[in-house]
Amino acid sequence: MNHTNEYLKQSPSDHNNTSSKPSVIFIHGIGLNSFLWEPLWSYLSNKYNIIVYNLPGHGLEPEPSSPITWNSLCRQVISIIDLSIINKFHLVGHGIGANLAIKIALYCPERIESLNLISLSGFNRSAYLQREMEEQTHLIENIDRTELVEHLIPSLTVNYKRPDVHSLIRDALHHVSSSSYIQLLKLIADNNTIHDLASLTQPTLMLSGEKDPVYTPVISAINSSYIEKGRFFIVPNASNLTFLDQPEWTAYWLKNHIDSTVPEAPDFSSITSDPMVHSLHKGIHTVDRTFQVKQILKVQLLHKFQVSVNGIEITDGWNKRLAKKLLLYLLLSPNTTREQLYDDLWPDSELRKAQNYLRVCLNHLKLLLGQHSDRFEFLHIDREHITIRGTIRCDLLELIKDLDEAVQEQDEETKESRIYQVWRKLPNHILSGYVDDWILGTRERIEEQLSQLAQWMESRSKLSNHSQMMSLKLSRHPNHDQFQENKEAIMN
Repeated sequence: MNHTNEYLKQSPSDHNNTSSKPSVIFIHGIGLNSFLWEPLWSYLSNKYNIIVYNLPGHGLEPEPSSPITWNSLCRQVISIIDLSIINKFHLVGHGIGANLAIKIALYCPERIESLNLISLSGFNRSAYLQREMEEQTHLIENIDRTELVEHLIPSLTVNYKRPDVHSLIRDALHHVSSSSYIQLLKLIADNNTIHDLASLTQPTLMLSGEKDPVYTPVISAINSSYIEKGRFFIVPNASNLTFLDQPEWTAYWLKNHIDSTVPEAPDFSSITSDPMVHSLHKGIHTVDRTFQVKQILKVQLLHKFQVSVNGIEITDGWNKRLAKKLLLYLLLSPNTTREQLYDDLWPDSELRKAQNYLRVCLNHLKLLLGQHSDRFEFLHIDREHITIRGTIRCDLLELIKDLDEAVQEQDEETKESRIYQVWRKLPNHILSGYVDDWILGTRERIEEQLSQLAQWMESRSKLSNHSQMMSLKLSRHPNHDQFQENKEAIMN
């Protein structure tokens, strides 16, 4: 069976009659390949026209010659779909494949009929996840991937001791390109998953394994709350690879969502013979979140500080109890942990004092944001995590997104247009007045990207006077005395 990206999987009886079937594109997770989807085919192949996509440097796909970006991945997937003469389609993604499915939905929204996200990847930039990323980067560079396999596999499947499952995952990891793996890992780490989810307009299903130790059902449920037309289900007795651990359950929810109808309940008897577990599985926990009324939190940070909830400005209380700083932190890390907040906001305080400070500051911020919110809570607080949710509109986040897109853009004319769009949003000073390491890192990243774009513009300076002027302006530090004068010159 050929699993390159030109592979179109059809049932033999309908080989020449796929046009009437819904088309479904499957995108696997990092370090894996399309072979891992095979347990689903017996449930899906007769009903859908299936295309499987291999990430660059995975499976039989070669390592790309150019850097991997979200835009390059989107273009590659769309080009493969276009070869199959398919206009509209459904997307199923696992891990970073789910992140890519979201990017494709934002890239060409008119062509996506539904999204199906399994164990969606999303870093909250905690110290733990940063260490995990560094550990995987180190292990993938070893020629012998045995240590990486043993490090990852217990968190991927409940059946990791089964020889056939272990072999399948081991073979996938042994054949992945280390360069592609590291580039994709960085894409996940730098991605604003919450912003992407809040931007979706397509019907979206999110599945989480009951026993996933990393992207737990609690985290996935919180993430799903950002989706306007979202549904969330927990797959019982499954870890991260739900389609390996429970292919029948996974296929059932996929068909349910893709068909937009509620079919008859599946036969649970084949899942387990234990009567008690059988009963528990029938009572699977589900959360169906479809927002009827959007709660909008608008925050301006670049040219002035202003916060409004549902169009009503909140003017008082921001100079107390670190309200501004805490809000900025949560906007940049919308799903963070208490421990990370202790370390970043009160690094020199004893743990008990830091806990008290955080409790007081969170209560104050929660009261501020609770004004005019129709009793909707923008802050979700539990014993471990603090999450900001709802529809968030923030000029700083938009600038960061525009910068990322400008840096990644490959088409020269589009890139220049994106750079000009970035320029129009730049303030006189970027995040001035903040001296904490966590915010300095964000500012340095913005300035580094601006410098990178300036160098690119300089390389095109002979092509047009406009390019030359843009290069000169962007190359100046945002805090330079001539910044405003230069900005006005180029905008006129």
